[in-house]
Amino acid sequence: MSLLLLFVGSYLCSEFFNTFLVFFIDCFSACCSTYSLFSPSCPECAKVTVADIVFLVDGSSSIGIDNFKSAREFLKSVVTGLDIGPNKVRIGLAQYSDEPHQEFLLKDHMDKSSLLTALDEFPYRTGNTATGKAMNFLMTRYFTEDAGSRAKERVPQIAVVITDGDSGDDVVAPAKSLRQHGVIVFGIGVGQANLTELKAIANSPSERFLLTIDNYQALQRLTDGLLQTVCISVEDQRQALEEKFADIVFLVDSGMSVQEFQQIRTLLTRLINQMRFGASAYRLGLAQYGRDVRVEFLLKAHQTKEDYGKAIRAFRQRRLQPNEARNLGSALEYVHANFFTSEAGSRADQGYQQHLVVVTGKDSDDPVYRASRLIKSSGINVVGISNQSSLIHSSVSKKLFTKQSFTDSANVADIVFIVDESGSIGTTNFKMVRAFLHSLVSGLEISRAKVRVGIVMYSDGASAQVFLDSFNDKSELLNFIKILPYRGGGTNTGAALNYARENVFIKVRGSRKDQGVQQVAVVITDGESQDDVSTAAADLRRAGVTVYAIGVKEANKAQLDQMASYPHNKHVFNVDNFEMLKGLELSLQKSLEKTRQFCFSFPGCIQTEEADIFFLIDHSGSIYPADFQDMKKFIIEFIHTFHISPEHVRIGVVKYADSPQLEFNLARYSDTKSLEKAIEDIKQIGGGTETGRALEYMGPLFDRSVVTPDHKVPEYLVVITDGKSSDEVKVPAEKLRAQGIIVYAIGVKSADRDELEEISGNPKRTFFVNNFDALRPIKDDIITDICSQDVCKDIPGDLLFLVDSSGSIYPNDYKTMKDFMKSVISRSMIGRDEVHVGVMQFSSIQQLEFPFNRYYSKDEILSAIDGMNQIGGGTDTGAAITALSRYFDPDQGGRPDMRQRLVVITDGESQDEVKAPAAALRAKGVVVYAIGVMEANTTQLLEISGSPERMYAERDFDALKDLESHKTEKADIIFLVDGSTSITLEKFRSMQKFMKSVVNETTVGKNLTRFGVILYSTNPQSIFTLKQYDSKRQVLKAIDALRSPFGDTYTGRALAYTLEYFNPDNGGRAALRVPQILMVITDGDATDRNSLVAPSVALRDSGISVFSIGVEGANKTQLEVMAGGDKSKVFYVDNFEALENLYKNITNVLCNTAKPVCEKQKADLVFLIDQSGSIAQQDYATMKKFTTDLINGFKVSKDLVRVGVAQFSSTFQDEFHLNKFDTEEDISKHILSMRQLGGGTNIGLALEHIKAYFEASQGGRRSEGISQNLVLITDGESQDEVEEAGDSLRGLGVEVFAIGIGDVHDLQLLQITGTPERLFNVQNFGSLEKIKQKVCDSLLIFPFATGCTIDVAMGFDITRRSGAPAETLVSGHNLLRTLLPEIAHYVTSKPGLCCVDPLRIRTSIGYRVVSQDGRTLYDTSFEGYSDDVVRKVSTFNLPQPTYFNTALLKSLGEKLKASGAGVKVLVIFSDGLDEDVMKLEQESELLRQSGVSALLTVALEGVRDPAQLQMVEFGRGFGYKLPLSIGMPSVGSALLKQIDTVSDRECCNVMCKCSGHEGVRGLRGPPGSKVTGTHTFHFKHNGKNVWGKGDRGYPGPTGPQGLQGCSGLRGPKVKLS
Repeated sequence: MSLLLLFVGSYLCSEFFNTFLVFFIDCFSACCSTYSLFSPSCPECAKVTVADIVFLVDGSSSIGIDNFKSAREFLKSVVTGLDIGPNKVRIGLAQYSDEPHQEFLLKDHMDKSSLLTALDEFPYRTGNTATGKAMNFLMTRYFTEDAGSRAKERVPQIAVVITDGDSGDDVVAPAKSLRQHGVIVFGIGVGQANLTELKAIANSPSERFLLTIDNYQALQRLTDGLLQTVCISVEDQRQALEEKFADIVFLVDSGMSVQEFQQIRTLLTRLINQMRFGASAYRLGLAQYGRDVRVEFLLKAHQTKEDYGKAIRAFRQRRLQPNEARNLGSALEYVHANFFTSEAGSRADQGYQQHLVVVTGKDSDDPVYRASRLIKSSGINVVGISNQSSLIHSSVSKKLFTKQSFTDSANVADIVFIVDESGSIGTTNFKMVRAFLHSLVSGLEISRAKVRVGIVMYSDGASAQVFLDSFNDKSELLNFIKILPYRGGGTNTGAALNYARENVFIKVRGSRKDQGVQQVAVVITDGESQDDVSTAAADLRRAGVTVYAIGVKEANKAQLDQMASYPHNKHVFNVDNFEMLKGLELSLQKSLEKTRQFCFSFPGCIQTEEADIFFLIDHSGSIYPADFQDMKKFIIEFIHTFHISPEHVRIGVVKYADSPQLEFNLARYSDTKSLEKAIEDIKQIGGGTETGRALEYMGPLFDRSVVTPDHKVPEYLVVITDGKSSDEVKVPAEKLRAQGIIVYAIGVKSADRDELEEISGNPKRTFFVNNFDALRPIKDDIITDICSQDVCKDIPGDLLFLVDSSGSIYPNDYKTMKDFMKSVISRSMIGRDEVHVGVMQFSSIQQLEFPFNRYYSKDEILSAIDGMNQIGGGTDTGAAITALSRYFDPDQGGRPDMRQRLVVITDGESQDEVKAPAAALRAKGVVVYAIGVMEANTTQLLEISGSPERMYAERDFDALKDLESHKTEKADIIFLVDGSTSITLEKFRSMQKFMKSVVNETTVGKNLTRFGVILYSTNPQSIFTLKQYDSKRQVLKAIDALRSPFGDTYTGRALAYTLEYFNPDNGGRAALRVPQILMVITDGDATDRNSLVAPSVALRDSGISVFSIGVEGANKTQLEVMAGGDKSKVFYVDNFEALENLYKNITNVLCNTAKPVCEKQKADLVFLIDQSGSIAQQDYATMKKFTTDLINGFKVSKDLVRVGVAQFSSTFQDEFHLNKFDTEEDISKHILSMRQLGGGTNIGLALEHIKAYFEASQGGRRSEGISQNLVLITDGESQDEVEEAGDSLRGLGVEVFAIGIGDVHDLQLLQITGTPERLFNVQNFGSLEKIKQKVCDSLLIFPFATGCTIDVAMGFDITRRSGAPAETLVSGHNLLRTLLPEIAHYVTSKPGLCCVDPLRIRTSIGYRVVSQDGRTLYDTSFEGYSDDVVRKVSTFNLPQPTYFNTALLKSLGEKLKASGAGVKVLVIFSDGLDEDVMKLEQESELLRQSGVSALLTVALEGVRDPAQLQMVEFGRGFGYKLPLSIGMPSVGSALLKQIDTVSDRECCNVMCKCSGHEGVRGLRGPPGSKVTGTHTFHFKHNGKNVWGKGDRGYPGPTGPQGLQGCSGLRGPKVKLS
C-alpha cells in the first residue's frame, strides 16, 4: 500500500493530528493485513488453540431418525478431537428444516463434558429444507459478539453445513453474505445432496472446503479427514487474522519552521502512545536531513514505549545554515542504505513490512527519482507529508509516494501461478510469497469472462489449490490466498509444470485456450529443481502457454531461462531475497498487461517483393523429433509472411549433419501451398554437426540460383543449429557475406554463442534460445529485419520525436533513446524534398532541440542528437504535446500537405492530462506513436496514440520498423505516354525515370499491382499489357526498352484506344473490384482537343481513375478535362527534370485511390449492425457508411455476392434478406435510409435470429457450397449470453467476423468469432475507415472449399407397420427412435480431412420420406444438425408403409442431384429389400454415375439377412464387408467412419484409408439406484404436503437378439408303419 497526505500549514492542528493518528495506524494495519504467518500442515489439531465453530445440521424429514443419530455421533467425534474451553475452541449448533432452530450458542458450553451432553440430547425436528434461511440465521444469531463470537479478537470463524438434499430456497446470496462476514464455510453433502448447491454454499475451492459421502453411516469415516482439514484452515485463518506489525522510519526536513517542527514532534508522541513496541511488535527509526542526514535513532535502538517517549522528547531540530541545500534525493539513498538493513534493526527478512514517512517543507535541491525507484524496488512503502512543497504535489506524489494502479492490467487471460513450497523457503518467506500473490491478483480483473486465476503448489509433488474455474469472485479468491497452505519438501519443478499442463490448463477445469484466450504461467521458485525442467517447460510452451519465471535467492538462472518464454529479458525475473518480491509487482503486472492481446499478428512483408531465402537446418542426432518438428513449423510460419512466387520471394532448404543435403532449391516450388507440403515432408536422418562444411556448400548454391546476372535480388541465409560445429565456420561464413548474402544465425540449446556470431557477422542477426519451441518469436525479429532493408525510403514527410528527459531516466536509458532515434533516421531518406526531422525534449519544461527546417542531411541531424543533454525534472507530457503542436504548421517549417508523424518516448506516468492535447494534435492530421519504457502508464500511452496499433509498452524499439510502410498493394495501372516530336530523347528519359519511380512505389505481381504502357503520338500503340509481366524487374526492364514514336499529339484518340486495355482479355481486373488507374503524361496541347471529353467520360464511367500529368507546355484545362475535374488528380510541372521527382506527390493520392478490393466472387454476406442507444447519431451514420463502403468492394449480383442486413438492440430488427437486392446501389440506398431505434445490447438474441438469413428460403446458398459470412458491428458488451449462439452459427458453416468499437468485451466477441483472426477492434467510430481493408482482406483469407462440403441424404424403408392412425415414422422401432439423434449428430461431426482444415468441413443432413410410388411425403433441406429437425422427422405421422424400391432410390437421387456439395452420401434405414435385387442394383449404379459418392444401408431391428442390403451399396471403404445395423455398438461412429473415408477420397484424392481398431471397451459403470414399484412424488397443495405415486414408465427398447442356444436333445426315433 502507498499513501500520500498533503496539507498546508493551516491544517497542522490538533484536530488534524487526532484524525491522522487513527488513519495512520489503520493504514499500516491494512498494509500488513495481506501478510499472514503460516505453519506447516499438521495431521492433528494440536496447534488449533482458538476458534469459533458452528455446525449447521439438516434436520428435515428426508433424513430419517437413524441417519440423524449418525449425524449426532459424528458431531460428538469431531468435538472429542478439539480442545474445548472459553479461551480455546468454542462450539455452536443450529438445526434447520423449514425453520432454523437454535440448539446452543458459542457461549453456552465452555467445557467438553457439557458440550457432549448437549449433543446427545438435541432433538430431531423434521420438516422441509430451507438452507438459505438457516445460513442467514447463523450470521444474525450465532456469529455475533452477544452469542459468544470472538471475531473482534481475531479468532477464526468457521461454519460446517451438513445436508442431504436440495434447499427449497435460495442459498447463493446467504452463503456469500456469510463468507463476506469473514466466516469460512465447509459443506458436507450426504447421499443425493445437490453438489451445485453445496459448491455455492462452501468456500472455494470446493476441493478443500466441500466433502461428500454416500450415506450418514459413512460420516464416522469422515471424522479424521474433516478434523484435519478444519484444523489446518483454522490455524491458517488464525495466523491470517493475527495483528501485524511493521518497521517505520521517519525522515524529517530540518529546514521547516520551528512551529511545524514542534507539530511533527507532537505527532510522533501521539503515535507512540497508541502503538505497541517490542521485538515482535512495531519498531521506529528517526532521522532528519538538510545537506546531509543526521540519525536520531535506528530501528534497533529502542524496544519499549518508554524508551521511544524519551527519545522523542530529546528530538531537537537541527539548525541549517542560510540557503543550505535540502537534498532529499541523497537522504533517501542514505536511509535506504543505513536504516532498512538487518544490522540497523530492519526485520524485512522476517516478513515485517517496511515503511518510510517523509516529512518535507520544500522542493528537494537534488534529484529524487533514482532514489525513489531504488526504494520502491526494495518493497518499501512510502508515505509523504508536505506543507508547501510543489515537488511533492507534482513529481514526488506521482513517482515517489504513490503506487501505480494496475487497473490497466490483463483484462482477458487465464493465469496460473506455479508456486514452490519446498522446505528451503520456510514459513516466514512463504508468507511473503503469499503476500506477493495477493498483491498481484489484487490488480487483476477477476471474473468468469475476464481474468481467471489458478494456483499450483509444489514441492516433491504438485497439487492444484485453485483451478481456473474455482473462483469467479475476486474477494473470495484473495481471502483464500491469505490461507494458502505451506507443506515443505523437495523441489520438483518439472513435475509441477507437467501437472499444470495436464490438469489445470485444460478445458474441463476452466481453460479458454480454444476461445483464443492467452494462457499464462508464472513460476515462482527459490532453488534448483531436482528434476528436468527443460522438456516439461517446452511441452508447456508448445501447448500455447506463455511462461514467466521468477527466481528468488538461490534459484538456478539456467533453469529459469529454460522455463521461461522467449525473449528471456521479458519473461525472467530475479531477486536476491523474498523481501524484494514486492518490488517486482510493477514489472510483472506490466508484463501481464500484454496478455490482453489474444494473438500476435505480424503485418506481413508485402514490401519485400524480391528475395532469395535459404534455410540451412541442422538435423544431427542430438535433435529430438519434437524439436525437428518445431524447426519445420518455424519455417512454415516464416514463409506465410511473404509473397511466394518465381518473380517475388523464393525459398530453398538445405539440411546438414555430417554433410549438407539439398532438400529443394529456390526454383523448385512456386507457391506457398506446395512449399509448405515440401517442408512438412523433410525427414530427419541424424549424424554429426559440420556447420562449416554446410556453409561452404551454400555459396555455389546461391550462385546457381541467380536468374539473370544483370539483376541481383537480396539474398538471405537462415542457419539453425543446436550444437557447436566440429569444423571451422568463420572462413566459409565470411565468404558468404562477401557474396552479399545476409546471414542470420539461430542457436538452440547447446549451440556456441561465439560461433553463432562468427556465422552471422552481426550481433543483431545472432539469436540464441534454450529450446526449439522458442523459434517462433525469433521469426518476427528476422522478418522485421528483412522487411526493413528498404522500407523507409522515398516517402517524404515530417517526423518529430518528443523525448522524455526527466530525472527518472538513467543515463544508459537516455542513450538508448538517442540510439533509437538515430537508427530510424539512418533508414530514412533525409533531404529538403524528402523526410524532415525535428526533436523536442521535455520534463517539467519543454526544450526544442531543432525544428523541421533546420537540418536537411543525416549527418547534421545525427550530430545534433549526439549533442543532446538530459534536462531532469518531472514528466509533463500533456504540456509538451501542446507546445510542439505549432511546429507542424507551415510557419514553423511543417508541411501539412504531407504525412506528419510524432513519436513520443517516455518512461513514466505524466503528471498532467494528455488525452485532450493528443486528440487535438491528431485532429490536425498528425499520426502519433507512443513508446512507453519502464514505468510508463499504458492508459496514457493509449490516450496519446489514439490506437493500440501505435502504442508500444515495452523496450522493443524494433517494432517501429514498419511505420514507414506505405505502398500501393493492388491496382491495374496503365501509363499513357506522349511520344510526340516535341519530346526530345532527354525528356523521354525523364518520363521513363518517372514511370520507374512509380513502379518502385508499388508491389508488382499477378495478384498485386499490374502495369501496362501505351505510347502515342499520331496513333496509339500498346507496348505491353496488364497481363504481360508479373514482376517489378520485368516491368522496369520493359520501361527501359521504350522508344519514342514521334508525330503529333492525338491525346483524344489515345484515350479512346486505352479503354479496351483495361478489359479482362488484356489483364484487367475490374470484375474483381481491383482499382484501375490511367496515368496520362503529356507535354503539349492535344491536336484533337475537341475529342477529349467523350473518351474521358467513358473511362470514368468504366470505373477508371485518370491522373493527368502535364509537363512544360501542357494545357492545364485539358488536363482537368481528362481527370474529370478532380484537381487532386491533376499534376503539372514546369520542366522534365521536376517530373522525375513528381512521383513523391502522386504516391499518397495513388494509395488513397485504391479502395478495398474483395476477391470473393461468390459469397453470402450478412451484416448485423448494433443500433443500441449508446451509439450517437453521428456515429450511427459513420457505421452505415462504413458498411456501404465495404459492400461496394464486392461484385454484388444474384449469382456472385449476395448481401443481407439486420439491426439489433434489445430486440432484433429485419432489414433485408440475401434474396432481396441484386445491386450495390439498391443495397446502399436501403442501408443509408435505415433508422436507429436505440435500446440495449442483446447480441446473443440477434445471433439466434440471424441464422434464418442463411436458410435457402431467404436466399442462402450453403447447400451449393457458397461461402457463408456474417459481419457483426457493435460498440458495447452484450447483456445476454453469446457463446452458444456463436458456436451454433459457426456450426452451420458461417464464418463470423466481429468489429468492436470502443470499450467492448473482447472475450465475448472472441466467443462469437471463434478465432482472433476474425476479430477487429477500433477506438472509436471515426477509426472504422482505417480497418476497411483489413476486414476485406480477412474475408479473403477464409475462402470456402466447395469440394469439401458434405451433404448426407437420409431415407427410410419401414414396410412392416400396424396401420394405426397415431403411428409415427419410427413407431415399432425403438432403437431407431432412440439412436437417430445420436447418428445424425455423429454424421455431422466430421473432423478435419488430411488436406483440409476442420473449420472448412461443412456436413449437412437432409431427410426424405417417400411413398411406394415415389411421391415425397416429407422432406427437409440440407442443414447442420438440429434437435428440432430430428424430433420432427421422428414424430412425423405416417400410418402407411414405406418401401425399399427403385422409386425410393430415384427420389433420393433427385434430392442429391439438387445439392451443390462436393461429397454426396445416401443413407437408407431399412427393414429389408422390397423389390428385385437386380433392379435395385441397376438403379444403384445410376446413382453412382450421377455423382452420388456413396450409398450406405443400415439394417433395422428384425431384418433377417442384413447382408442382402449390402448388394445395393457402393462407395464404402475398409470394413465394407461388415453390414451396418441399428443394433451394433456405436452405429453412429461406424457410419461416420464410412463417410470419413468417402470424404477423403472425394476431397483429397486419398483412394485408400485405414481406420484403427476399436478401442478396448471401458469398465462397466456403477449400477443405478434401483427403484421399486413406481416413482413417488411430493408437492404442496393449499399449503399441505401431498405424497403420491406416478404411473409406470414406458417400456424400454427391445434388447438385441440373444446368443443362439445349445442344440436340444435328440428326439426318440419314430418308426413309421
